[in-house]
Amino acid sequence: MSNILKRIACVSSFLAIGLISAGQAIAQEKIKVGVLATFSGPSGLAGQQAENVIKLFQQKYGSSVAGKAVEFVRRDTTGPNPEVAKRLAQELIVREKVQILIGPDFTANVLAVTPLINEAKVPTILAGAATGGIVGERSPYLLRTFFVTRQVVAPMAQWALKNGVRKPYLVVADFPPGHEAEEIFSKAFAEAGGSLAGTTRISLRNPEFSPYMQRIKDAKPDAVFVFLPVGDLVIQFVKSFSDSGLRGSGVKLLGTSDLTDESLLEVIGDAALGVITTGWYTTSHDSPLSKQFVGDYQAQYGKSPRLGSVQVAFWDALRLIYDGLAAQGNAPFDGEKFMAFAKGRSFEGPRGRISLDKLTGDITQDVHIRRVERRDGQLLNVEFDTFRAVAPK
Repeated sequence: MSNILKRIACVSSFLAIGLISAGQAIAQEKIKVGVLATFSGPSGLAGQQAENVIKLFQQKYGSSVAGKAVEFVRRDTTGPNPEVAKRLAQELIVREKVQILIGPDFTANVLAVTPLINEAKVPTILAGAATGGIVGERSPYLLRTFFVTRQVVAPMAQWALKNGVRKPYLVVADFPPGHEAEEIFSKAFAEAGGSLAGTTRISLRNPEFSPYMQRIKDAKPDAVFVFLPVGDLVIQFVKSFSDSGLRGSGVKLLGTSDLTDESLLEVIGDAALGVITTGWYTTSHDSPLSKQFVGDYQAQYGKSPRLGSVQVAFWDALRLIYDGLAAQGNAPFDGEKFMAFAKGRSFEGPRGRISLDKLTGDITQDVHIRRVERRDGQLLNVEFDTFRAVAPK
């Protein structure tokens, strides 16, 4: 009997060790998510707030899914720097062996990184590049939770003409998304029967705005449509527009959400009042999920600087990652299965319902017309009209 008991104890010990070892193996399994974003420079605030969103998401939903720890590996592209983005992407894919990427956040960076993504077959979620003709066309491994330029530019052209704008002047950043915005607005406005007062392109690197304001004055437009990336350029332009007297002369200032991003409104100040933009999210969006998202973020990181739309794109990218990992259960991560899960996916987020195309992975979402107003002492983008379920093409 003594020998039997010893054998049972010995077997139990081995089983216990085996179970502990198995548990440790599961706990040690990791999913590495590379984050290619701008954490410094003129557009660095967006990346810094995205970092906060990642921390907030993991506080709320945990740092593991289906027994796999989720680890984020960050790299700073410092802005639209294709060579830097390519080098960092290679580092993340080859050295860090990330299984999923979020970013990069400028079109030029995306185009530089895409060959590496295709070769390694790494699912990549764009939370900050808006140019059309990339997701699906350039790579079957790209998804988008941001927006497509056409989604916000064409509705603004249509809305402007319907609301009395007859001779707008176009100002766009001199980079691919800006060129695309210029083409889309010009075409949509002309097709609706309007004509332009003129166009100009602004350098992304430290432009002097006074000459641009003079060009606008000389063209005598009734409105100015602006497409610039979130950051210092937006602040400088809106303030220069007001200081030049154009705002006071009755010329309407129109743009996309970058022009009055919530993270910049308090810095811009009263110069932003009355600016009308198209956008897919504002922190004043009236929905339970939006209120919860904003409330949780402010409780953790304060009310200033305010959240912008880029952070919602990150939040929804994280939701997509966690849902995709959960769908695979305890099985080893499979990038192809992740892509198959994500394409065609539709879910409700802080901005409302978004859907990813089942063939390309590009995004369909509502787009709102907003006006900057001061309510209860705070500058807000207030939604007053909506284009429903705007497709990426």
